[in-house]
Amino acid sequence: MRLAIVSQSFLPRVNGVTRTVMALTPHLHQRGHEAILFAPGEGVGEHDGFEVVRVRGIGTALYPDLTISPVAPGMHRRLRDFDPDIVHLASPAALGVCGARVARRLHLPVAAHYQTDLLAYARAYGGAALALVAGAAERRLHNRCTVTYAPTPAMAAELRRRGFERVRVSGRGVDTMLFRPGRPGALEARRLWPAGTGPLVLCVCRLAREKGLDRMIRLARARPDLRFLVVGTGPLADELRRAAPSTVRLAGLLEGDALADTYSAADVFLHPASTETFGQVIQEAMASGLPVVGVRAGGAGWLVEEGRTGFLADPPGDGLGEVLAAAVSSADLPAMGAVARRAVAGRSWAAVFDALLEDYTALVRGQSDRAAA
Repeated sequence: MRLAIVSQSFLPRVNGVTRTVMALTPHLHQRGHEAILFAPGEGVGEHDGFEVVRVRGIGTALYPDLTISPVAPGMHRRLRDFDPDIVHLASPAALGVCGARVARRLHLPVAAHYQTDLLAYARAYGGAALALVAGAAERRLHNRCTVTYAPTPAMAAELRRRGFERVRVSGRGVDTMLFRPGRPGALEARRLWPAGTGPLVLCVCRLAREKGLDRMIRLARARPDLRFLVVGTGPLADELRRAAPSTVRLAGLLEGDALADTYSAADVFLHPASTETFGQVIQEAMASGLPVVGVRAGGAGWLVEEGRTGFLADPPGDGLGEVLAAAVSSADLPAMGAVARRAVAGRSWAAVFDALLEDYTALVRGQSDRAAA
């Protein structure tokens, strides 16, 4: 099969969208499929043996770390020449609109993957008026696609409630060989946390307003006995450094073994966001044997089983402090971590992507049958 992947985010920016695409491309290569990637802004021109076509874009005042490509000159020609069987839209926004438009002209099936809750982000950054516009725009975009994939059944139900049509579910995998308890590098990774003797709390996320990091800072000030480590980069980094007490340390971006060692070193994982569609870092924490403390919303509400694999606060998360206090004082943390590990043991990327590619094969066949008719 030949896939054209249009991603709203890609290297050098690292986030959930980028990491999902980076998990997909080696699987395609291993299975013998061909692919071409389209991504906004400057960056690598090749990944896993596949060409990455960079599309010029502009920054945004509301979210400076996001590159918007409202037009994509040459995409029609590149897609026509590559002749894909299907167009895969990863978290479609501005560049996804271009990709969907070109695909329709070429009579190609379009699979849109809902990975970012643009409605929640628009509300957080621009208020109710922007949310209204964004909600209508994303619904129109997705309903012009052949199918929209939600990451969880709960998110699929929410999209249908918003008026999205032809919604299916395609989950996320996790590398349980990389992310596992008891990694040899865990002892060294414990030195990343501030000095002290309290429990080690880990938070891995983009450093942006919608991640609820202000809640984490308030928790750290209220609980000086706990030590916090924040892994990630983003537009809020400097502000967080100024606001953080001495019990909070920002580690910057960690990847691969360094990231996995850090998960393995922690005692509990904190996920303060309430706007995540999935929360891949939650699965990575669970695979690493960590109980999760989060908000009963979005992906956390679906991934975390209250009292068995973690602790959840009601949205929007104002009670997160009480929930975290209950977690770190619980004698059941190691047992909960073991249950969390078992809960994600069967969610390999290979199983997720093989099922998705089977679905794609059926979509392509259906498109061909309609064209022949």
